[in-house]
Amino acid sequence: TSTWVGDRTRFTTSEWNGLQASGVSFQIKVESNEGTWVDEPGTIPSCPGCVFKFSTNELNYGTNGTVLTASDYDTDYNTTVTNSGHPVFLGLILENGTYGKITQAFSCGVKQEAPHNGEAFCIEGKPNGSLFTNIKGNLLTLYGEMYDSNTGYGCDDDDTHYGCTGIVSASVNNEGYVGVYDALTDCYVNADSTIICYE
Repeated sequence: TSTWVGDRTRFTTSEWNGLQASGVSFQIKVESNEGTWVDEPGTIPSCPGCVFKFSTNELNYGTNGTVLTASDYDTDYNTTVTNSGHPVFLGLILENGTYGKITQAFSCGVKQEAPHNGEAFCIEGKPNGSLFTNIKGNLLTLYGEMYDSNTGYGCDDDDTHYGCTGIVSASVNNEGYVGVYDALTDCYVNADSTIICYE
């Protein structure tokens, strides 16, 4: 209708068909910003550049990090979860991106209840505990308000330890330990630079 057309550009049938011969040009506005706007499938924003692994063998990170090759890990955390059968796992950054020693280590999981049901997250372990305050804030956002005795879910805080309880739980201490766990499995990054998952 003429009401719907309004001030939109209109083509007759012959003009539209003529585009095949004469072509058409468009002006496109492009905006450039730093960072990633859309995350690659299977990646986790809180673990940028990570590869993923479920390991019941002890690994190390940092100066004496365990060396991994492409066959030792997954680039999509969904593959790790499917293959292990657990919603908790490790996130690892390798010195050469796709191979080499583990330089940074994260404990990761997939939330199983509101808020953020189904959201994958990771928390980084550091030998000096320098991320303690930041991780506390991130976990509070992820898990919601302080502990609720009715649901048994929420977060509990003291000066040296912060833990959030859910179907998948997470905790951090001021010495650098981080762990993500459910009723059957615990994947943690220890302050002594060791990382492992227990079934």
